Amino acid sequence: MAGHTSRGLVRPFAQRLLLADLPGLSPDRRDEVSDFAVRRVDDLPSVLRLGVHVIAAPMRLLAAVPGSGNAILWLIHHPLPLIGEYVRMVRSLAYTYVWEHWPQTLPDGSVAS
Repeated sequence: MAGHTSRGLVRPFAQRLLLADLPGLSPDRRDEVSDFAVRRVDDLPSVLRLGVHVIAAPMRLLAAVPGSGNAILWLIHHPLPLIGEYVRMVRSLAYTYVWEHWPQTLPDGSVAS
């Protein structure tokens, strides 16, 4: 698995999660945060990365379905076994990046004036 990126699996879900949790985050920042989450998943040991991919693959398929936004929102707010851990991992990576790089960020993701 070395040399392969998780971008196609993790990034679409990270984007959806950020839109739901931090709607005020600018598209450029959302892209930067999503790319950070992908890099962290890519840096996981191979067995852990495989486990994340097992969960990320169906989530990616769901994200690709038109009109699936409500289903993804439901999964984000109603943690199910394993899927909830995936949501928690992506969310923790995203929040850490946002508030470490842009500490003036408001709870909705917008920038304090």
